[in-house]
Amino acid sequence: QVEGKYPVRMELPGIGGNEGSATVLEVGDAVRELKVGDTVIPRFAGSGTWTTHKVVSEQELKKLPEGLSVAASAMFAVNPCTAYRMLEDFRPLSPGDWVLQNGATSGVGRAVIEMCRARGVGSINIIRDREDAAAVKSELSSQGADAVFTVSERSELEQFCRSNTPHLALNMVGGRETVSLLKCLGEGSNLVTYGAMSNSPMVVPFGPMVFKDITLNNYWMTRWTRKFAGSVAEVGMFEQIAEWFRTGKLTPTPHEERSFFDHEEAFKSAFKRKQLFVVERTLKDSRAGSSDFLVTL
Repeated sequence: QVEGKYPVRMELPGIGGNEGSATVLEVGDAVRELKVGDTVIPRFAGSGTWTTHKVVSEQELKKLPEGLSVAASAMFAVNPCTAYRMLEDFRPLSPGDWVLQNGATSGVGRAVIEMCRARGVGSINIIRDREDAAAVKSELSSQGADAVFTVSERSELEQFCRSNTPHLALNMVGGRETVSLLKCLGEGSNLVTYGAMSNSPMVVPFGPMVFKDITLNNYWMTRWTRKFAGSVAEVGMFEQIAEWFRTGKLTPTPHEERSFFDHEEAFKSAFKRKQLFVVERTLKDSRAGSSDFLVTL
């Protein structure tokens, strides 16, 4: 969204921010489902969460389950839910199955790793070539990754997948890296694309797709939410994700917590680590002056 490439665009001038949670401070007489103290998130994307306070209708919010940390609540709606739905919706997974993904260090990628571990499913993960690859591999393994390969370790990846064959691949990178996923998948698999971080057209060779009968799928969390907001499926998803967070099986994406006054530094660091604006920190910031109230975002 910051780059202007996301299909959900706010009207300008406007308030930025796609993710975030808030604490209900007051409710009107006609409000029935929410009460003071509830933790809530926007019902739909692009509502403008970079703000300390907001007055909205009850229909614009969704209540989160109790017992979540500030970070888990703020990041709840997008990455964990995206990971959950891709593991749930495209093919049945049983303990002992394998899932292959690229973009493994992303917020979705890390959630996929931890959710696979919670379900007894193996995860095979691809990261970009980088100087600290060994440290990143160790970090992802500590989160539950069963195998981690760099982009250039194609032969090692393919060899591993021959004896641990995945039938579901999650494609965040797109471009030519899609070929590696297709080569590793077994007969009758699903390749789910949910991102295009390479900024290149997705390459899909005829052979692996047709001769192995691989189905190409796509996923966008915003579309799913528009269709299923408030449904039994969404409520069940929220409860399961919240339980994983509460028990430590799922952890918030590595992030930095900042005051709104540090927005310039946050933008500079956004592509290195997730940035979390915290209203309580903002209101306590000496640049904000004195304040008699606290809210968490």
